[in-house]
Amino acid sequence: MSLVRAHAKKVKPMLQVRLNVSSNSVAPSPAPRPLMEYLQRNPRDEDQYSILSGTDKGTQSIRSIPETPGGTRGPDPLMNHTLCPEDIITIKKLGEGSAGTVSKIKHVPTGFIMARKHVRCDPNPDFQKLLLRELKTLDRCHSPWIVTFYGAYMDDDELAICMEYCEGGSMEAVYKRVAEKGQTISENILGKISEAVLNGLVYLHKMHHVMHRDLKPSNIVVTMDGRIKLCDFGVSGDLVNSLAETFVGTSYYMAPERIQGGKYPVQSDVWSLGLTIVEIAQMKNPFPKNLAAFELLHYIVNQPVPSLPEDEPWSQDFRDFLNQCFIKDFRKRPTPEQIMKHPFIEESSKRTEAEVEMQSWVQNVWDFMSPTAQTPRILESLQR
Repeated sequence: MSLVRAHAKKVKPMLQVRLNVSSNSVAPSPAPRPLMEYLQRNPRDEDQYSILSGTDKGTQSIRSIPETPGGTRGPDPLMNHTLCPEDIITIKKLGEGSAGTVSKIKHVPTGFIMARKHVRCDPNPDFQKLLLRELKTLDRCHSPWIVTFYGAYMDDDELAICMEYCEGGSMEAVYKRVAEKGQTISENILGKISEAVLNGLVYLHKMHHVMHRDLKPSNIVVTMDGRIKLCDFGVSGDLVNSLAETFVGTSYYMAPERIQGGKYPVQSDVWSLGLTIVEIAQMKNPFPKNLAAFELLHYIVNQPVPSLPEDEPWSQDFRDFLNQCFIKDFRKRPTPEQIMKHPFIEESSKRTEAEVEMQSWVQNVWDFMSPTAQTPRILESLQR
């Protein structure tokens, strides 16, 4: 229990600081000038445009919206618009976590639908510098495996971050829906989810030197055409990164090296991926229920790693892939780039869209088979 006592000493002062900040009745200071200048500019300035092949720069240009795996690219629907609260209406609340509230919104001038996350904007200068850096990182990320960032604006004392709306919802919502219907999720589907997540992790690490830090089913989303994407890295991972905050709802996915107070290596995201895939496969969290926070941390470090039941017909490659994710010594655990060479992922990458129909699968999950099909709950507002 020495590990638990050691963490109790670390966490208590952090919690006290958080409580003091939240209980202060004084209104927070306005955002500093560098952050406001960033938010008030038109985020689609010239150096972020990419030119469509075969067109002149003056004729047609688009922001670097990521290509789909098939290679198509669409124009930016918010071209020449600076986001502001007066132009936004909230359609419905999508969820709430330790980092903020997420809503489905509509940009009135264009009619464009987005997801918006509110983050409390702490007036601390160090926080503000980190926030500005992370917003710029989001702005530079252009990948089919990462949700598109459309811009941000101040909404009272909160930062509103506008992102791509993925109508299929999170993988947490998806697997709970599958469980409600008494169905299962096939290994081929799990392979495509793992493959997409690893593509996203490799992109973040190699192109932007960013680790996700908060990988879990609720931070993996899917479009209604079956595209799997990562969200809630960067701002959520770096700004909500104390042990005090991590204990609230996210500790299930922490790698042992994080619990033991070490630095966060890129291999920690691989541990979280393993837990995420086991949870989606089993449609429940793999750890014992009703453990207190410190008991859970002790369990993760000292007890055997999660595994799939032996009486279930999972392939040996899939089981070995998960075993590689769950190597407790992070120095021996593969990085995202290394584990992409695992036979389970390589075989998944060979399967075509015709062989693994992700679009049909997600539409079946939400009973969205045709215009006359029953409207799924997650899509009900699309037909308003």
